[in-house]
Amino acid sequence: MISPTAPTDDEELAHLVALACLPEVGPSTLAACRLAPGARETWEAVRAGRAATVPALVDLARSRGRAIDAVRWAAEASAVDPPTLLAAHRRDGQLVLAHGDAAFPDRLAEDPVPPPLLFARGDPGALHGPAVAIVGTRNATRLGRETAASLAADLAARGVSVVSGLALGIDGAAHRALVDLHGAGAPPGAGRPVGVVAAGLDRPYPRRHLALHAQVAEVGVVLGETPMGGAPLRWRFPARNRIIAALADAVVVVESRSAGGSMLTAAEALMRGIPVLAVPAHPRSPAGAGALDLIAEGAAPVRDVDDVLVAIGAGGSRRLDEHGDPLGPEVAERLEQGPATLHELVEWTGRELGAVAASLTALELAGSVVRQGPWYELTGRSGADAADERCR
Repeated sequence: MISPTAPTDDEELAHLVALACLPEVGPSTLAACRLAPGARETWEAVRAGRAATVPALVDLARSRGRAIDAVRWAAEASAVDPPTLLAAHRRDGQLVLAHGDAAFPDRLAEDPVPPPLLFARGDPGALHGPAVAIVGTRNATRLGRETAASLAADLAARGVSVVSGLALGIDGAAHRALVDLHGAGAPPGAGRPVGVVAAGLDRPYPRRHLALHAQVAEVGVVLGETPMGGAPLRWRFPARNRIIAALADAVVVVESRSAGGSMLTAAEALMRGIPVLAVPAHPRSPAGAGALDLIAEGAAPVRDVDDVLVAIGAGGSRRLDEHGDPLGPEVAERLEQGPATLHELVEWTGRELGAVAASLTALELAGSVVRQGPWYELTGRSGADAADERCR
């Protein structure tokens, strides 16, 4: 584990951000430069054409199979003014933190491979409290997206935040469910979305999730370790996955092929002793092969939110107030006609999937609705009746 360094002042922070903007400088190289000879000293050496005197930069070049190009490094650095660069991030509404700062998230500060820098937009308070990562394939099935959304809404209803990568497919479905939940008026203490990205916060990726990035930052937080302008380069995604795992009390895989980012996130979690769970898939479904592999290797299967709550020891988490559910009467009206699936209820109400899933969660907790597989049906009892029965 890298020991936390002393809190940074603005001068050191500015030089760290500037170094992070240099080509090919990733978190490991940046952390090594900070330790020796230091962020400011490394920057001055690079600008003076003496990059070859910095051991971490020499090691970086060697790992790429070439000698260090001090002239190119100096040219790159000459175009950057560290204080101006830091100010630009702050004008963009970004909170910039270095490992060792008091506001640096505890989970990441204590990680074996902590990010040397973090860029965040939104409320860092969303990083406190229980959290579960929900990850999966970009090419998700409709059932996979519905499962991710329903599970995310159920967790948030119990005060558990949801961490994911803001990717297409499973990630986006989980985060959109929480955005919808908060948009419908979530009660205080509901879990919030935490998005971890592999590019600069000013370059939302994928572009189809431009609005979702902003919505997650509005009700939760979006963070990463890439400075402004940083492109979503391939090597940044595995690095991003370790942060997703480190921020979570458990990782749930919902639809994943046998190889890919979700499996890397699961591996990062296992290396940290973080529980990994998986939603069982049909044996012939390529989209769920990775989840089945994880279960075969010992991951706990997820049947419903209770399995996840048991894994993180949060069985008594806060729940949604049945009286704070504006969609409840509309959902109940449809269920009076007979059982329905989540997708059918979304079509009936014309509302967002996450909002309907949250409403169903509230009705289940009130004892008014029961779920049998993919079907929801009325129990014929009011929330008060169900509560009275539980107290007998």
